[in-house]
Amino acid sequence: MSSSSSAIPVTPAVAGQACYLSASNAQAWQAVYQSVDAYTRGQVAAVVSDSATALVDAFYSTLLSDAEAGPRLSHEIVSTRLSSAMKGWLKGLLCVRDQGDIAALMAAQKKVGEVHARVHIPIHLVMAGARILKNEIALRLRASDLDGMAASVATQYVCNLFDLAIEQMSRAFMRDVNRGARNDEAYRLFALGQNISTERERQRAALLEWSQAVLIGLHYRAPEQVLPRLAASEFGLWLHHKGGVLFESAPALRQIMEAVARLDDVVLPGLMRGAEGPGAMPDLVRELQELVARIKHLLNGLFDMVAEIESGSDPLTNVLNRRFLPSVIGREIAIATRQHSAFSVLLLDIDHFKSINDQYGHSGGDQVLRQFAEVVHQACRSSDFVFRYGGEEFLVVLVDTGLEAAMLVAQKLGAEIRRHAFSVSEAANLKITASIGVASFDGHPDYAYLIERADKALYRAKQAGRDQAVAA
Repeated sequence: MSSSSSAIPVTPAVAGQACYLSASNAQAWQAVYQSVDAYTRGQVAAVVSDSATALVDAFYSTLLSDAEAGPRLSHEIVSTRLSSAMKGWLKGLLCVRDQGDIAALMAAQKKVGEVHARVHIPIHLVMAGARILKNEIALRLRASDLDGMAASVATQYVCNLFDLAIEQMSRAFMRDVNRGARNDEAYRLFALGQNISTERERQRAALLEWSQAVLIGLHYRAPEQVLPRLAASEFGLWLHHKGGVLFESAPALRQIMEAVARLDDVVLPGLMRGAEGPGAMPDLVRELQELVARIKHLLNGLFDMVAEIESGSDPLTNVLNRRFLPSVIGREIAIATRQHSAFSVLLLDIDHFKSINDQYGHSGGDQVLRQFAEVVHQACRSSDFVFRYGGEEFLVVLVDTGLEAAMLVAQKLGAEIRRHAFSVSEAANLKITASIGVASFDGHPDYAYLIERADKALYRAKQAGRDQAVAA
């Protein structure tokens, strides 16, 4: 974004200040702050400080009404979290009477750019927001005690600082976006490299189990009892959350989704109504069987397309590598936001793991980690995601699961860990426990915020005596 795109006039008297753009980053910031005197900087600081609330309100009211930006935000998040952060950013950038701490200022812009990349805020929306703020500040500077030329100099000073900030944000944004794109592709390659034959049979069995449950339910269900939807079944959840990655862009995937929708929206309701009209019930049962057979056929074709690529898992535990977290949780946030659904994360830490390493050495600790990962993985659904988060910490993404259900999963998982006998070479079986932090998606678009909440809950679980699950 350049100052010429901001609709703020630039006078010839200050046009020469553009020479700072060719300097290094730190020198550029210094040049901008030194391009005006302390009095002008003070006047800008006073205008921004006095009208910070009005500036932020104008910024967010414009973005919330925008067809593209509005859906990415909510009035609650803006009022409770984003407004205060924006005020802090504005004051940090403009409410100074000297050049301030350049290194800290540059680090702040870098952090903002990284957050924008994580929550998928496009650069052009950031630039649009900066344009709104520059115009609002320019209007207030013209109405201040500054005369015409001094107001123009102050306006250009503000524009230059905004442009530098956006430039710094954009660098960090593009680095994170490019890194995220590489991780997305790496995760897809990893998904393709899973044990395809095992996954194929697992999902075929899940689909068969659902169809049998429907047919049995037709004969034995109570009048008010509903038949299970395929989209909410083990197969449906796997298809929605993992199949979309595994078979991305394949035409057969869309055909399977259409068949699932037909079963859930047309066939099941017809069966539950008792199939009005003679002969309708057998026709609906026949369509159910034909659609299930079609899904099986299409699924086989998709699995046949998949080549085995052995890469991407944690080398010790064979669960997902931590670098796939942004790809997976970012996608779950998009799904939950679009469909107004829920998902949760569990952050697990093996209690007193250091004493295991001290007593049995790192090889003994590695054996425990491998077995622990297997216990966690076996206890989770095929639609969930299990990560080695680092050291003795593991993270589980529970799809389509709210906080209350996630707490039940965490408690059952803790019990399963306590029941399991962990074996270490040349030693008796060990009894191990884990502390678990639980957090559910609350609408915040930054995946790091969700993990941070789970981490704080984990800390509380450990402080309370370990071997328990605590909700954020």
